[in-house]
Amino acid sequence: MGPHTMLALDGLIPAELFDPHVAGLALIALIGLCFVAYVVFIVAAFLSALFSELEFGMKLVWAIFIICAPFLGALCWFLIGKRNATVTAARARW
Repeated sequence: MGPHTMLALDGLIPAELFDPHVAGLALIALIGLCFVAYVVFIVAAFLSALFSELEFGMKLVWAIFIICAPFLGALCWFLIGKRNATVTAARARW
C-alpha cells in the first residue's frame, strides 16, 4: 500500500487515479467558494436590512448586529427580522 491510499478514501478511488495536488486544488477552490458565499450572505443581509421598510432606528440596530456578529446577525435577519419588517410595513399601509 502506498502513501496515498488513505487519501484515496480507502479504495473508493484507486490510488493510481488519485492525485494529491489536484485534490489540494479542489479543496482550496471549495474553501474559496464557501468564503465567497459567506461574504455574499452577509452583504445581502446588510443591504436587505438597510433597504427594508423599517424605521431608521431599527435599521441601524439590525445593521450593527450584522456587523458585530456577521453570521448570526445575517441569519437572524433572514429568519426573523425580514419577516417582521414585511409584517410591520403591511400594517403601516392599512
